[in-house]
Amino acid sequence: LRLIARRTWRFFETFVTATDHMLPPDNFQEDPVPVVAHRTSPTNLGLYLLSVVSARDFGWIGTTEAIKRLEATLATMDGLARFRGHFYNWYDTRDLRPLDPPYISSVDSGNLAGHLIALANACQEWRTLPVEEGLRLAGIEDALELLGDEANLLRDGPRTQTVTWHQFDDARIRLAGDLRRAPVDGGARLVALGTQAETLADIARALATERGDDAGADMVFWAEAVRGSIETHRRDLDQSTQALNSAQARLAVLEASARATALAMEFDFLLD
Repeated sequence: LRLIARRTWRFFETFVTATDHMLPPDNFQEDPVPVVAHRTSPTNLGLYLLSVVSARDFGWIGTTEAIKRLEATLATMDGLARFRGHFYNWYDTRDLRPLDPPYISSVDSGNLAGHLIALANACQEWRTLPVEEGLRLAGIEDALELLGDEANLLRDGPRTQTVTWHQFDDARIRLAGDLRRAPVDGGARLVALGTQAETLADIARALATERGDDAGADMVFWAEAVRGSIETHRRDLDQSTQALNSAQARLAVLEASARATALAMEFDFLLD
């Protein structure tokens, strides 16, 4: 289930971070041609916010990265047109206008209200429960396992001239072994893991490039995800006391904002 969820998180990593407003698109069409649906709904917004919470709680990203993503999306949401506290059912993710005809949905509003309350509770919990190192390492290992799955799909391709699958396997197995050693608190371990991840990503890119097609794109993505997960956790551990205090304050603001946005929705006029 963790790996299925990790693949789902890839959708948000790919499409949300590529937008100016940090809003999730409703869907991505693969066939007959790739098309991103540049619209979003209250349910989409709530699910993205909870996906960030899940990514942090699974150890795929650090707390600092989660805070930055949540702040960006909630700031955009704060500027969206609303009706009696309710978000309209569809917005254009490029210019943020409500799509015609503008209307609200009690179902979508209810979904978002529940998601915002869950988000507020998560932010409250994060202020008292820091990420344990075992969870960080498990989150990194998820991406490493998916990297191995994608690599296995490419082994029957053409041979490369500069690197070999043996070098790739050796680097991946060594990194996996170091991840599974007994957790030790501190950032020194992540520095060493980061160096190994850089090497592994370089090998993956070389293997994909020499194929001369797009088949290796998924393998490269997961190699970068391993490196990225390590880096985001390093940023958390390298924070100064001042930065830690700032993170606590930012979480308090996120908690208050999420809860206030949920409670601002007036549901009484929708009930006959």
